[in-house]
Amino acid sequence: MAVRMRDVARLAGVSEATVSLALSGNPRISEATRSRVVEIAEQLGYRPHAAARSLRTDSTQALGLVVSDVANPFFAELAGHIERIAAAEGYSVVLCNSDEDPDRQDSYLFSLLAGSQVDGVILVPAREATPGIEVASANLVLLDRPIEVRGCDANAERLRAIPVVRGAAAEALAEVAEMLVDLGHRRIGIIALPQSTQIGRERRGMLVEAFAALGVPAEDVTVVPGDFRQRSAELAVRQLLAAPKPPTAYFAADGLMAIGAMKALRRAGLRIPRDISLVGYDDAPWFDLLDPPLTTVAQPIPELAAAAVRAMLARLAGAPPSSASPPCRLVRRESCGPPPGAAPNPA
Repeated sequence: MAVRMRDVARLAGVSEATVSLALSGNPRISEATRSRVVEIAEQLGYRPHAAARSLRTDSTQALGLVVSDVANPFFAELAGHIERIAAAEGYSVVLCNSDEDPDRQDSYLFSLLAGSQVDGVILVPAREATPGIEVASANLVLLDRPIEVRGCDANAERLRAIPVVRGAAAEALAEVAEMLVDLGHRRIGIIALPQSTQIGRERRGMLVEAFAALGVPAEDVTVVPGDFRQRSAELAVRQLLAAPKPPTAYFAADGLMAIGAMKALRRAGLRIPRDISLVGYDDAPWFDLLDPPLTTVAQPIPELAAAAVRAMLARLAGAPPSSASPPCRLVRRESCGPPPGAAPNPA
């Protein structure tokens, strides 16, 4: 029976990603760990598969798509568009769900690429740069979420070369702030994405700056990070409502957290939009069926899907891959109104 990377990893007490990095001489692996991995690999007679070294030999006419949460309606719709566009180009798509787990994400990257199942992977990162992303960088396109890259060594340059396809949110978020201020809101609650992620920091920063530009003091904009899940938004709303002067308007930085916020506000006996206003992010086809229909920032899903497949095919063809940032837009529905006792600003 052939010795596999997982066999080396188990005996060395490290992850498969660490084994791959150690055997490739990556400088982030300590000399002690590298020596232990090399020794165990030699004892077992492990030899990296040629595809694992190059991450690609013969074409499979298949692409991997690793999303962070397949239950999120944004990613479900996005995956459908990617599959149809890829099919039109003669490629099938292998869909994987990392469930916001970076270790699970890296396991998929190794099994898909080093296992010769796909030619390249379109990845929604579960976290900042991971060992799997570093090893697979030449065959990746990042979707929706960029990763922060520090340093100026060769490895950092490879990571910076990964094309990123994401929605441009600044103008839509500025419109959110303008809409809420025009309605009369001055106390804002932001249920943010994890601040450990670049997209979380960026989305929070753009919205806070937009409110500041409209004269809303920083102390009246309260940010509570969530984790992309409904439950985190419910807990965030509970925390925000417990403040001496709770917000009169809430912004949830992704679709699932918007649903969690709506549930928590209703549970607290608040009526939307009569008592409280709510804006979400990542529109879903059924958000207009909610009661009330939810105002959201919609990402350009067809454009994102087309740009991601186009960038991947360019990488596979050896052409310079290009990033893309099609604009998001604010979809105004019925979940926002003036705060109780306040009149909206005159037009």
